[in-house]
Formats: sequence, C-alpha cells, structure tokens
Amino acid sequence: MLLGRIASLAALCLVAACSAPMQGFQVPLTKFTAYTPARPLIAEDRVDPYDGVLPACGDPSVLGFITDRFATREAGYWDSAIRIADFTAPYEIAYRPRDPYFIPRRYCSVTGLFTDDRRRKIYYSVDEDTGLFSFGWGVTWCPVGLDRDLTYAPGCKMARP
Repeated sequence: MLLGRIASLAALCLVAACSAPMQGFQVPLTKFTAYTPARPLIAEDRVDPYDGVLPACGDPSVLGFITDRFATREAGYWDSAIRIADFTAPYEIAYRPRDPYFIPRRYCSVTGLFTDDRRRKIYYSVDEDTGLFSFGWGVTWCPVGLDRDLTYAPGCKMARP
C-alpha cells in the first residue's frame, strides 16, 4: 500500500514536470542554462585534439592517392580511359585559412598531365582525421574540366579555400 502511494506520487510528479511550461533547462548547482552561449572549441583543445601535422602538397603519397582515386573513378563511374600521367609544380595555396576552430586543412594546387595529352589544374586539400574511419589524413580533390558531376562547380571553385 505504501509502495502504491509512492509510485503514484512519483508518476504525478513526472506528469507535472513534463506538462509544466518550460522556462529554460537549468542544470542544478551550475551557471549553465539553455541560453548560455557555447564556448567555441579550438581544434587543439578537444578531447581528441588535432595536431595540425599534415603532409606537404608535393608529398608522393598525396599525389599517388589522387592518381589512384582518379583512375578508379574514371574507369568505374565514367567508363573513361583518361588517367593522370604526371604532375608538375605542386604548391600550397593556404594552410588553415579559416580559424583554429576548424579541421586543419592544407589547400594545394598542381598541374596534371593527363593521358589525353592535356594539362589541367587540380585543386586539392589534405585534411586531418578525414581518412577511413577518421584515422589519418584524407584528400579532397577536383580536376578542372573533369568535374562532370559538378560536385565542386563552378570550375572547382568549391575545392579551394
């Protein structure tokens, strides 16, 4: 009988709490409410911080990654025989151009010689912790003139800083 009264009192309190008008969520014994602005997290102050160490623009592993992925995309998706034969003059456009609040990125550009005997500009960024399952670095890339699905349109502008 006593347990029944306690259970009904708990149910009544729960119904009253759920139906009361909200004046803002407040965590007891703290100064934070729903209206407290969030403090921006600097990338290096996170629980799993970024270190900002990324490979250089001309690193063979980065350029090899672009070559392999381009060949796979062209053969498998576009049914094309175009490949990247060589790279010339890789250079860095910007390193972390936005604030330190964002993922560290190195923006680069390179001129690629393709198997159709044309030179095209390739814009790419090397991004920290964007590899497979967020381990290691990843590369986002766009060859000007071969962005057929317009992912980074117009003219690969969205792949640049």
